Amino acid sequence: LSSAATPIGITATHARQYVNYVVLDAQPAYLHICEGATNLADGRSDAATGKLIGYLVSDFVKGMQQVY
Repeated sequence: LSSAATPIGITATHARQYVNYVVLDAQPAYLHICEGATNLADGRSDAATGKLIGYLVSDFVKGMQQVY
């Protein structure tokens, strides 16, 4: 949730590509994703937050399956 077009300055597609690249290149032991707020106290909400986290985890797992 942010006033910017993307809260982190990159698109969801670029984030997913980066996760895939890192898995294949560096073979990390784990993926750390901090919590994502889908509803704020001031009433703003974004249902896409949970979906993006799910995609990032899925991309990580799929990449790890390719490595091992």
